[in-house]
Amino acid sequence: MEKFDDILVNHVGEFGRTQKLYFFLVCLTAIPCAFHSFANTFISGSPKHHCRFEGALKYKDDAIECAIPWDSDKDEWSKCEEYKKYNITGLNSNSDFNCTSESDEETECRSGWLYDRNVYGETVVTQWDLVCDKNWMRQLGKSIVLLGKVFGAFIFGQLSDLFGRKKILLVALMLQIACGVLSSFSGSFPVFITFQFLLGATVSGVFLTSFVIVTEIVGPSWRTFIGITIEYFYTLGYITLTGVAYALRDWQNIELTLSLPCFLFLSYYWILPESPRWLMTKGRYEECVKILRNFAKRNKTSLPEDCLETLKAIKTNEKRVKTETIKALLFTSSTMRWKTLLVAFNWLSNSMVYYGLSFHTDSLGLNPYLAFFISGAVEVPGYILSQLLLKRLGRKRVICIFMIMCGVVLLSTTVIKDYKVPVVIFAMIGKLCITASYGTIYLYSAELYPTTVRNIGLGFSSICSRVGSVSAPYILLIGDYTSAVMPLILFGGQSLLAGILVLLLPETQNQNLPDNVKEADEYKLTMCKLCTGNSTTDDYRAAETNDTTV
Repeated sequence: MEKFDDILVNHVGEFGRTQKLYFFLVCLTAIPCAFHSFANTFISGSPKHHCRFEGALKYKDDAIECAIPWDSDKDEWSKCEEYKKYNITGLNSNSDFNCTSESDEETECRSGWLYDRNVYGETVVTQWDLVCDKNWMRQLGKSIVLLGKVFGAFIFGQLSDLFGRKKILLVALMLQIACGVLSSFSGSFPVFITFQFLLGATVSGVFLTSFVIVTEIVGPSWRTFIGITIEYFYTLGYITLTGVAYALRDWQNIELTLSLPCFLFLSYYWILPESPRWLMTKGRYEECVKILRNFAKRNKTSLPEDCLETLKAIKTNEKRVKTETIKALLFTSSTMRWKTLLVAFNWLSNSMVYYGLSFHTDSLGLNPYLAFFISGAVEVPGYILSQLLLKRLGRKRVICIFMIMCGVVLLSTTVIKDYKVPVVIFAMIGKLCITASYGTIYLYSAELYPTTVRNIGLGFSSICSRVGSVSAPYILLIGDYTSAVMPLILFGGQSLLAGILVLLLPETQNQNLPDNVKEADEYKLTMCKLCTGNSTTDDYRAAETNDTTV
Protein backbone atom coordinates (compact mmCIF):
# COMPACT_ATOMS: atom_id res chain seq x y z
CA MET A 1 0.00 0.00 0.00
CA GLU A 2 1.42 3.34 -1.06
CA LYS A 3 1.78 5.99 1.64
CA PHE A 4 1.56 9.78 1.45
CA ASP A 5 5.34 10.04 1.77
CA ASP A 6 5.68 7.80 -1.30
CA ILE A 7 3.74 10.39 -3.31
CA LEU A 8 6.13 13.10 -2.14
CA VAL A 9 9.24 11.02 -2.81
CA ASN A 10 8.23 9.48 -6.15
CA HIS A 11 6.10 12.17 -7.77
CA VAL A 12 6.21 15.60 -6.10
CA GLY A 13 9.79 15.81 -4.84
CA GLU A 14 10.95 15.43 -1.26
CA PHE A 15 12.35 18.92 -0.90
CA GLY A 16 11.93 20.75 -4.18
CA ARG A 17 12.08 24.47 -4.86
CA THR A 18 8.45 24.92 -3.76
CA GLN A 19 8.98 23.29 -0.38
CA LYS A 20 12.22 25.22 0.08
CA LEU A 21 10.41 28.54 -0.45
CA TYR A 22 7.61 27.68 1.95
CA PHE A 23 10.10 26.26 4.43
CA PHE A 24 12.03 29.54 4.46
CA LEU A 25 8.89 31.64 4.87
CA VAL A 26 7.57 29.49 7.71
CA CYS A 27 10.97 29.47 9.44
CA LEU A 28 10.83 33.27 9.65
CA THR A 29 7.99 32.95 12.15
CA ALA A 30 10.43 31.31 14.59
CA ILE A 31 12.21 34.68 15.00
CA PRO A 32 9.38 36.46 16.92
CA CYS A 33 8.84 33.25 18.88
CA ALA A 34 12.36 33.66 20.25
CA PHE A 35 11.71 37.36 20.88
CA HIS A 36 8.78 36.68 23.18
CA SER A 37 10.32 33.60 24.81
CA PHE A 38 13.31 35.54 26.11
CA ALA A 39 12.21 39.19 26.15
CA ASN A 40 11.68 39.03 29.91
CA THR A 41 15.43 38.81 30.36
CA PHE A 42 15.44 42.54 29.57
CA ILE A 43 11.93 43.82 30.19
CA SER A 44 12.08 42.22 33.65
CA GLY A 45 15.72 43.16 34.16
CA SER A 46 16.63 44.08 37.73
CA PRO A 47 19.13 46.98 37.91
CA LYS A 48 21.30 47.71 40.91
CA HIS A 49 19.29 49.45 43.61
CA HIS A 50 19.20 50.59 47.22
CA CYS A 51 16.71 52.29 49.53
CA ARG A 52 15.66 55.82 48.66
CA PHE A 53 16.91 58.07 51.44
CA GLU A 54 16.27 61.69 52.39
CA GLY A 55 17.48 64.20 49.80
CA ALA A 56 18.87 61.62 47.34
CA LEU A 57 18.02 62.22 43.68
CA LYS A 58 20.02 59.47 41.99
CA TYR A 59 21.42 56.01 42.61
CA LYS A 60 24.52 55.94 44.84
CA ASP A 61 24.31 59.59 45.90
CA ASP A 62 27.08 61.18 47.98
CA ALA A 63 25.51 60.52 51.37
CA ILE A 64 24.95 56.80 50.77
CA GLU A 65 27.32 55.69 53.55
CA CYS A 66 25.23 57.58 56.11
CA ALA A 67 21.91 55.96 55.13
CA ILE A 68 22.70 52.57 53.57
CA PRO A 69 24.68 49.76 55.27
CA TRP A 70 27.46 47.96 53.41
CA ASP A 71 26.85 44.26 52.65
CA SER A 72 30.31 42.77 53.08
CA ASP A 73 29.18 39.27 52.01
CA LYS A 74 28.13 40.49 48.57
CA ASP A 75 30.61 43.38 48.44
CA GLU A 76 27.94 45.99 47.65
CA TRP A 77 25.56 48.43 49.29
CA SER A 78 22.56 46.76 50.85
CA LYS A 79 19.62 46.51 48.45
CA CYS A 80 16.80 46.14 50.93
CA GLU A 81 17.88 47.78 54.21
CA GLU A 82 18.72 51.26 55.43
CA TYR A 83 19.81 52.66 58.79
CA LYS A 84 16.89 53.33 61.07
CA LYS A 85 18.25 56.72 62.15
CA TYR A 86 20.49 59.05 60.16
CA ASN A 87 20.79 62.78 59.58
CA ILE A 88 21.64 64.41 56.25
CA THR A 89 21.74 68.17 55.68
CA GLY A 90 22.80 70.24 52.70
CA LEU A 91 22.52 67.44 50.14
CA ASN A 92 21.66 68.88 46.68
CA SER A 93 21.67 72.45 48.01
CA ASN A 94 24.10 75.35 48.41
CA SER A 95 24.34 74.95 52.18
CA ASP A 96 27.11 72.99 53.90
CA PHE A 97 26.78 69.25 53.45
CA ASN A 98 26.63 67.21 56.65
CA CYS A 99 25.98 63.47 57.04
CA THR A 100 25.82 61.40 60.23
CA SER A 101 24.50 57.92 61.09
CA GLU A 102 22.82 58.08 64.46
CA SER A 103 22.33 54.31 64.90
CA ASP A 104 23.63 51.00 63.50
CA GLU A 105 20.14 49.52 63.70
CA GLU A 106 18.79 48.59 60.27
CA THR A 107 15.26 48.56 58.86
CA GLU A 108 13.50 47.79 55.57
CA CYS A 109 13.26 50.49 52.91
CA ARG A 110 10.68 53.04 54.00
CA SER A 111 10.53 55.40 51.01
CA GLY A 112 10.98 53.09 48.04
CA TRP A 113 14.12 52.50 46.00
CA LEU A 114 16.63 54.27 43.78
CA TYR A 115 17.75 52.40 40.67
CA ASP A 116 20.94 52.48 38.63
CA ARG A 117 19.94 53.62 35.13
CA ASN A 118 23.32 53.01 33.48
CA VAL A 119 22.41 49.55 32.16
CA TYR A 120 18.62 49.34 32.00
CA GLY A 121 16.04 52.01 31.34
CA GLU A 122 12.53 51.57 32.68
CA THR A 123 11.80 47.90 33.33
CA VAL A 124 8.90 46.01 34.83
CA VAL A 125 10.97 45.81 38.01
CA THR A 126 11.53 49.55 38.33
CA GLN A 127 7.97 50.44 37.31
CA TRP A 128 6.35 48.28 40.00
CA ASP A 129 9.27 47.94 42.46
CA LEU A 130 9.60 44.16 42.10
CA VAL A 131 12.62 43.95 44.40
CA CYS A 132 13.42 42.57 47.86
CA ASP A 133 10.31 40.77 49.16
CA LYS A 134 8.70 41.12 45.69
CA ASN A 135 11.66 39.66 43.81
CA TRP A 136 9.75 36.42 43.23
CA MET A 137 7.29 38.42 41.10
CA ARG A 138 10.08 39.32 38.70
CA GLN A 139 10.81 35.61 38.18
CA LEU A 140 7.07 35.02 37.79
CA GLY A 141 7.19 37.29 34.74
CA LYS A 142 9.71 34.90 33.17
CA SER A 143 8.08 31.63 34.18
CA ILE A 144 4.56 32.70 33.21
CA VAL A 145 5.59 32.87 29.53
CA LEU A 146 6.88 29.30 29.74
CA LEU A 147 3.72 28.20 31.52
CA GLY A 148 1.73 29.77 28.71
CA LYS A 149 3.68 27.59 26.30
CA VAL A 150 2.27 24.47 27.95
CA PHE A 151 -1.26 25.80 27.52
CA GLY A 152 -0.57 26.91 23.94
CA ALA A 153 0.95 23.59 22.88
CA PHE A 154 -2.17 21.74 24.01
CA ILE A 155 -4.79 24.21 22.74
CA PHE A 156 -3.26 25.15 19.40
CA GLY A 157 -2.20 21.57 18.71
CA GLN A 158 -5.82 20.42 19.06
CA LEU A 159 -7.14 23.35 17.05
CA SER A 160 -4.70 22.79 14.17
CA ASP A 161 -5.85 19.17 13.94
CA LEU A 162 -9.48 20.31 13.82
CA PHE A 163 -9.37 23.43 11.64
CA GLY A 164 -6.14 23.20 9.67
CA ARG A 165 -2.51 24.23 10.04
CA LYS A 166 -2.65 27.44 8.01
CA LYS A 167 -5.75 28.87 9.73
CA ILE A 168 -4.45 28.24 13.23
CA LEU A 169 -0.99 29.59 12.34
CA LEU A 170 -2.58 32.85 11.20
CA VAL A 171 -4.83 33.00 14.27
CA ALA A 172 -1.82 32.43 16.54
CA LEU A 173 0.13 35.15 14.72
CA MET A 174 -2.72 37.66 15.08
CA LEU A 175 -3.09 36.87 18.77
CA GLN A 176 0.66 37.20 19.23
CA ILE A 177 0.60 40.69 17.73
CA ALA A 178 -2.42 41.73 19.81
CA CYS A 179 -1.05 40.34 23.10
CA GLY A 180 2.38 41.88 22.51
CA VAL A 181 0.96 45.33 21.79
CA LEU A 182 -1.49 45.21 24.70
CA SER A 183 1.24 43.94 27.02
CA SER A 184 3.33 47.02 26.25
CA PHE A 185 0.50 49.21 27.56
CA SER A 186 -0.11 47.21 30.75
CA GLY A 187 -1.08 49.48 33.63
CA SER A 188 -0.48 46.95 36.41
CA PHE A 189 1.60 43.87 37.05
CA PRO A 190 -1.38 41.44 37.05
CA VAL A 191 -2.40 42.74 33.62
CA PHE A 192 1.19 42.41 32.42
CA ILE A 193 1.57 38.77 33.47
CA THR A 194 -1.83 37.93 31.96
CA PHE A 195 -0.67 39.11 28.55
CA GLN A 196 2.71 37.42 29.05
CA PHE A 197 0.91 34.13 29.67
CA LEU A 198 -1.11 34.60 26.49
CA LEU A 199 2.06 35.53 24.58
CA GLY A 200 3.65 32.27 25.73
CA ALA A 201 0.61 30.40 24.47
CA THR A 202 0.86 32.06 21.05
CA VAL A 203 4.58 31.26 20.88
CA SER A 204 3.74 27.55 21.11
CA GLY A 205 0.90 28.00 18.65
CA VAL A 206 3.08 29.71 16.05
CA PHE A 207 6.21 27.58 16.45
CA LEU A 208 4.57 24.15 16.70
CA THR A 209 2.11 24.82 13.88
CA SER A 210 4.93 26.13 11.68
CA PHE A 211 6.99 23.06 12.47
CA VAL A 212 4.10 20.76 11.62
CA ILE A 213 3.45 22.50 8.29
CA VAL A 214 7.01 22.13 7.05
CA THR A 215 7.36 18.52 8.23
CA GLU A 216 4.15 17.61 6.42
CA ILE A 217 5.24 18.96 3.02
CA VAL A 218 8.73 17.39 2.85
CA GLY A 219 9.85 13.80 2.45
CA PRO A 220 11.05 11.71 5.43
CA SER A 221 14.76 11.88 4.62
CA TRP A 222 14.69 15.70 5.00
CA ARG A 223 12.93 15.88 8.36
CA THR A 224 16.11 15.66 10.37
CA PHE A 225 17.56 18.55 8.38
CA ILE A 226 14.55 20.83 8.77
CA GLY A 227 14.15 19.88 12.44
CA ILE A 228 17.58 21.35 13.18
CA THR A 229 17.53 24.16 10.58
CA ILE A 230 14.40 25.83 11.96
CA GLU A 231 16.30 26.18 15.25
CA TYR A 232 18.83 28.44 13.51
CA PHE A 233 16.06 30.96 12.82
CA TYR A 234 15.03 30.73 16.48
CA THR A 235 18.63 31.48 17.43
CA LEU A 236 18.66 34.41 15.00
CA GLY A 237 15.70 35.87 16.88
CA TYR A 238 17.52 35.23 20.15
CA ILE A 239 20.57 37.20 18.99
CA THR A 240 18.53 39.98 17.35
CA LEU A 241 16.68 40.53 20.63
CA THR A 242 19.94 41.72 22.15
CA GLY A 243 20.26 44.59 19.68
CA VAL A 244 16.63 45.65 20.07
CA ALA A 245 16.86 45.66 23.88
CA TYR A 246 20.21 47.49 23.87
CA ALA A 247 18.94 50.19 21.49
CA LEU A 248 15.61 50.86 23.21
CA ARG A 249 16.26 50.08 26.92
CA ASP A 250 12.69 50.85 28.11
CA TRP A 251 10.52 47.74 28.42
CA GLN A 252 7.39 49.15 26.79
CA ASN A 253 9.30 50.25 23.69
CA ILE A 254 11.01 46.85 23.50
CA GLU A 255 7.73 44.94 23.73
CA LEU A 256 6.04 47.12 21.14
CA THR A 257 8.96 46.93 18.70
CA LEU A 258 9.10 43.15 18.97
CA SER A 259 5.38 42.84 18.22
CA LEU A 260 4.56 45.28 15.42
CA PRO A 261 6.75 43.81 12.62
CA CYS A 262 4.77 40.57 12.89
CA PHE A 263 2.00 42.28 10.92
CA LEU A 264 4.03 41.31 7.83
CA PHE A 265 3.31 37.64 8.50
CA LEU A 266 -0.38 38.18 7.92
CA SER A 267 0.46 38.23 4.20
CA TYR A 268 0.89 34.45 4.55
CA TYR A 269 -2.90 34.21 4.20
CA TRP A 270 -2.35 34.71 0.44
CA ILE A 271 1.07 33.04 0.18
CA LEU A 272 1.08 29.80 2.18
CA PRO A 273 -0.98 26.77 1.16
CA GLU A 274 -2.79 24.51 3.59
CA SER A 275 -0.97 21.29 4.52
CA PRO A 276 -1.90 18.74 1.84
CA ARG A 277 -1.41 15.91 4.33
CA TRP A 278 -3.98 17.48 6.69
CA LEU A 279 -6.42 17.99 3.80
CA MET A 280 -6.12 14.29 2.96
CA THR A 281 -6.87 13.24 6.56
CA LYS A 282 -10.03 15.39 6.45
CA GLY A 283 -11.20 13.84 3.20
CA ARG A 284 -10.70 17.02 1.17
CA TYR A 285 -9.01 15.15 -1.64
CA GLU A 286 -9.61 17.61 -4.49
CA GLU A 287 -7.95 20.45 -2.56
CA CYS A 288 -5.08 18.15 -1.60
CA VAL A 289 -4.49 17.08 -5.20
CA LYS A 290 -4.62 20.70 -6.38
CA ILE A 291 -1.85 21.71 -3.96
CA LEU A 292 0.24 18.64 -4.78
CA ARG A 293 -0.05 19.36 -8.51
CA ASN A 294 1.06 22.93 -7.87
CA PHE A 295 4.07 21.62 -5.93
CA ALA A 296 4.90 19.13 -8.68
CA LYS A 297 4.61 21.75 -11.44
CA ARG A 298 7.01 24.14 -9.69
CA ASN A 299 9.37 21.27 -8.89
CA LYS A 300 9.25 20.25 -12.59
CA THR A 301 7.77 16.86 -11.82
CA SER A 302 4.34 15.39 -12.51
CA LEU A 303 1.58 13.84 -10.45
CA PRO A 304 -0.09 10.62 -11.68
CA GLU A 305 -3.67 10.87 -12.95
CA ASP A 306 -4.93 8.36 -10.36
CA CYS A 307 -3.58 10.43 -7.45
CA LEU A 308 -7.09 11.14 -6.14
CA GLU A 309 -7.90 7.41 -5.83
CA THR A 310 -4.51 6.78 -4.25
CA LEU A 311 -5.17 9.38 -1.54
CA LYS A 312 -8.57 7.85 -0.78
CA ALA A 313 -6.96 4.42 -0.42
CA ILE A 314 -4.30 5.81 1.92
CA LYS A 315 -6.97 7.47 4.08
CA THR A 316 -9.02 4.26 4.20
CA ASN A 317 -5.96 2.23 5.25
CA GLU A 318 -5.04 4.72 7.98
CA LYS A 319 -8.49 4.32 9.55
CA ARG A 320 -7.67 0.66 10.18
CA VAL A 321 -4.63 1.53 12.27
CA LYS A 322 -5.39 1.10 15.97
CA THR A 323 -4.55 4.19 17.98
CA GLU A 324 -2.80 3.59 21.29
CA THR A 325 -2.77 6.03 24.21
CA ILE A 326 -0.51 7.33 26.94
CA LYS A 327 -1.53 4.28 29.01
CA ALA A 328 0.38 2.15 26.53
CA LEU A 329 3.53 4.14 27.23
CA LEU A 330 3.34 3.88 31.01
CA PHE A 331 1.49 0.66 31.80
CA THR A 332 1.91 -1.85 28.95
CA SER A 333 5.32 -3.14 30.04
CA SER A 334 8.17 -2.21 32.36
CA THR A 335 10.46 -1.67 29.35
CA MET A 336 8.15 0.86 27.73
CA ARG A 337 7.44 2.53 31.05
CA TRP A 338 11.12 3.06 31.85
CA LYS A 339 11.81 4.32 28.33
CA THR A 340 9.00 6.86 28.67
CA LEU A 341 10.09 8.06 32.10
CA LEU A 342 13.77 8.33 31.13
CA VAL A 343 12.95 10.28 27.96
CA ALA A 344 10.62 12.58 29.90
CA PHE A 345 13.28 13.23 32.55
CA ASN A 346 15.80 14.04 29.82
CA TRP A 347 13.40 16.55 28.27
CA LEU A 348 12.76 18.12 31.66
CA SER A 349 16.49 18.43 32.34
CA ASN A 350 17.36 19.81 28.90
CA SER A 351 14.64 22.43 29.10
CA MET A 352 15.44 23.44 32.68
CA VAL A 353 19.15 23.93 32.00
CA TYR A 354 18.64 25.59 28.60
CA TYR A 355 16.18 28.22 29.84
CA GLY A 356 18.01 28.59 33.13
CA LEU A 357 21.28 29.49 31.40
CA SER A 358 19.44 31.76 28.95
CA PHE A 359 17.76 33.77 31.72
CA HIS A 360 20.87 33.79 33.94
CA THR A 361 22.89 36.11 31.73
CA ASP A 362 21.90 39.24 33.68
CA SER A 363 23.37 37.78 36.90
CA LEU A 364 26.82 36.74 35.66
CA GLY A 365 28.53 40.01 36.50
CA LEU A 366 29.30 41.20 32.94
CA ASN A 367 27.27 43.57 30.78
CA PRO A 368 23.91 41.71 30.47
CA TYR A 369 23.54 42.62 26.78
CA LEU A 370 26.96 41.21 25.90
CA ALA A 371 26.40 38.09 27.99
CA PHE A 372 22.99 37.48 26.38
CA PHE A 373 24.43 37.97 22.88
CA ILE A 374 27.19 35.44 23.56
CA SER A 375 24.62 33.06 25.05
CA GLY A 376 22.67 33.19 21.79
CA ALA A 377 25.71 33.08 19.52
CA VAL A 378 27.08 29.86 21.07
CA GLU A 379 23.89 28.09 20.01
CA VAL A 380 25.06 28.17 16.37
CA PRO A 381 28.17 25.99 16.93
CA GLY A 382 26.04 23.87 19.27
CA TYR A 383 23.61 22.99 16.48
CA ILE A 384 26.41 22.56 13.96
CA LEU A 385 28.26 20.14 16.25
CA SER A 386 25.12 18.10 16.87
CA GLN A 387 24.45 17.85 13.12
CA LEU A 388 28.04 16.79 12.38
CA LEU A 389 28.20 14.21 15.15
CA LEU A 390 24.76 12.62 14.83
CA LYS A 391 25.68 10.23 12.01
CA ARG A 392 29.13 9.53 13.43
CA LEU A 393 28.25 8.85 17.05
CA GLY A 394 24.51 8.21 17.09
CA ARG A 395 21.77 9.97 19.00
CA LYS A 396 22.35 8.58 22.48
CA ARG A 397 26.08 9.24 22.52
CA VAL A 398 25.66 12.83 21.33
CA ILE A 399 23.12 13.59 24.07
CA CYS A 400 25.18 11.79 26.72
CA ILE A 401 28.46 13.48 25.83
CA PHE A 402 27.07 17.00 25.66
CA MET A 403 24.95 16.71 28.81
CA ILE A 404 27.85 15.33 30.85
CA MET A 405 30.16 18.03 29.46
CA CYS A 406 27.57 20.64 30.38
CA GLY A 407 27.30 19.24 33.89
CA VAL A 408 31.05 19.13 34.42
CA VAL A 409 31.75 22.69 33.27
CA LEU A 410 28.86 24.14 35.29
CA LEU A 411 29.89 22.25 38.44
CA SER A 412 33.45 23.51 37.89
CA THR A 413 32.27 27.06 38.57
CA THR A 414 32.48 26.22 42.29
CA VAL A 415 36.25 26.38 41.94
CA ILE A 416 36.38 29.67 39.99
CA LYS A 417 33.36 31.42 41.52
CA ASP A 418 35.42 34.47 42.54
CA TYR A 419 36.50 35.19 38.94
CA LYS A 420 33.78 36.73 36.79
CA VAL A 421 35.19 36.17 33.31
CA PRO A 422 36.02 32.45 33.77
CA VAL A 423 32.56 31.89 35.27
CA VAL A 424 30.94 33.49 32.20
CA ILE A 425 33.13 31.40 29.86
CA PHE A 426 32.19 28.18 31.64
CA ALA A 427 28.50 29.16 31.63
CA MET A 428 28.66 29.78 27.87
CA ILE A 429 30.39 26.44 27.25
CA GLY A 430 27.56 24.87 29.23
CA LYS A 431 25.02 26.71 27.06
CA LEU A 432 26.70 25.42 23.89
CA CYS A 433 26.58 21.85 25.20
CA ILE A 434 22.96 21.94 26.36
CA THR A 435 21.94 23.49 23.02
CA ALA A 436 23.54 20.59 21.15
CA SER A 437 21.78 18.12 23.43
CA TYR A 438 18.41 19.91 23.30
CA GLY A 439 18.54 20.02 19.51
CA THR A 440 19.05 16.24 19.40
CA ILE A 441 16.47 15.12 21.95
CA TYR A 442 13.58 15.94 19.56
CA LEU A 443 14.88 13.54 16.92
CA TYR A 444 15.96 10.87 19.42
CA SER A 445 12.57 10.84 21.15
CA ALA A 446 10.69 10.57 17.86
CA GLU A 447 12.75 7.50 16.98
CA LEU A 448 12.39 5.87 20.42
CA TYR A 449 8.59 5.92 20.48
CA PRO A 450 6.67 3.42 18.31
CA THR A 451 4.70 4.87 15.41
CA THR A 452 1.26 4.42 17.01
CA VAL A 453 2.16 6.48 20.09
CA ARG A 454 4.85 8.74 18.71
CA ASN A 455 2.85 11.99 18.82
CA ILE A 456 1.41 11.06 22.22
CA GLY A 457 4.88 10.31 23.56
CA LEU A 458 6.31 13.55 22.23
CA GLY A 459 3.38 15.47 23.71
CA PHE A 460 3.93 13.90 27.12
CA SER A 461 7.67 14.65 26.92
CA SER A 462 6.96 18.22 25.87
CA ILE A 463 4.75 18.76 28.93
CA CYS A 464 7.56 17.45 31.14
CA SER A 465 10.00 19.81 29.45
CA ARG A 466 7.75 22.76 30.29
CA VAL A 467 7.82 21.74 33.94
CA GLY A 468 11.60 22.07 33.73
CA SER A 469 11.50 25.42 31.95
CA VAL A 470 8.92 26.92 34.36
CA SER A 471 11.05 25.89 37.35
CA ALA A 472 14.24 27.44 35.91
CA PRO A 473 13.51 31.09 36.94
CA TYR A 474 12.86 29.99 40.52
CA ILE A 475 16.15 28.12 40.63
CA LEU A 476 17.72 31.42 39.55
CA LEU A 477 15.96 33.05 42.50
CA ILE A 478 18.15 30.93 44.81
CA GLY A 479 21.15 32.79 43.42
CA ASP A 480 19.74 36.10 44.67
CA TYR A 481 19.99 34.81 48.24
CA THR A 482 23.25 32.84 47.92
CA SER A 483 25.66 33.49 45.05
CA ALA A 484 25.50 33.89 41.28
CA VAL A 485 27.09 30.47 40.70
CA MET A 486 24.65 28.49 42.87
CA PRO A 487 22.08 28.13 40.03
CA LEU A 488 24.93 27.01 37.74
CA ILE A 489 25.82 24.31 40.23
CA LEU A 490 22.23 23.09 40.45
CA PHE A 491 21.85 23.11 36.66
CA GLY A 492 25.15 21.29 36.35
CA GLY A 493 24.08 18.52 38.71
CA GLN A 494 20.78 18.09 36.84
CA SER A 495 22.55 17.92 33.47
CA LEU A 496 25.14 15.43 34.72
CA LEU A 497 22.48 13.11 36.15
CA ALA A 498 20.38 13.22 32.97
CA GLY A 499 23.47 12.59 30.82
CA ILE A 500 24.30 9.46 32.81
CA LEU A 501 20.72 8.14 32.82
CA VAL A 502 20.41 8.44 29.03
CA LEU A 503 22.93 5.60 28.81
CA LEU A 504 20.13 3.26 29.92
CA LEU A 505 18.21 3.99 26.72
CA PRO A 506 18.85 2.14 23.44
CA GLU A 507 20.49 3.65 20.38
CA THR A 508 18.16 4.24 17.40
CA GLN A 509 20.56 5.16 14.61
CA ASN A 510 20.49 2.84 11.59
CA GLN A 511 17.60 0.84 13.07
CA ASN A 512 14.18 0.02 11.66
CA LEU A 513 11.86 1.25 14.38
CA PRO A 514 8.82 -0.67 15.71
CA ASP A 515 5.35 0.38 14.60
CA ASN A 516 3.52 -0.34 17.87
CA VAL A 517 4.17 -0.83 21.58
CA LYS A 518 4.05 -4.62 21.33
CA GLU A 519 6.75 -4.66 18.66
CA ALA A 520 8.83 -2.24 20.72
CA ASP A 521 8.62 -4.56 23.72
CA GLU A 522 9.62 -7.60 21.66
CA TYR A 523 12.48 -5.61 20.11
CA LYS A 524 14.03 -4.70 23.44
CA LEU A 525 16.81 -7.32 23.47
CA THR A 526 18.06 -6.35 20.02
CA MET A 527 17.88 -2.67 20.92
CA CYS A 528 19.59 -3.16 24.28
CA LYS A 529 22.66 -4.47 22.47
CA LEU A 530 22.91 -1.01 20.99
CA CYS A 531 23.48 0.45 24.47
CA THR A 532 27.16 -0.21 23.78
CA GLY A 533 26.91 1.56 20.44
CA ASN A 534 27.57 -1.54 18.30
CA SER A 535 26.04 -0.35 15.07
CA THR A 536 27.49 -1.69 11.85
CA THR A 537 25.67 0.06 9.02
CA ASP A 538 26.19 3.61 7.90
CA ASP A 539 22.91 4.22 6.11
CA TYR A 540 20.13 5.83 8.05
CA ARG A 541 17.13 3.59 7.54
CA ALA A 542 15.25 4.98 10.50
CA ALA A 543 14.52 8.22 8.65
CA GLU A 544 13.00 6.24 5.79
CA THR A 545 10.66 4.29 8.07
CA ASN A 546 9.83 7.10 10.46
CA ASP A 547 6.56 8.49 9.09
CA THR A 548 5.95 11.11 11.78
CA THR A 549 5.43 14.74 12.48
CA VAL A 550 7.90 15.77 15.16
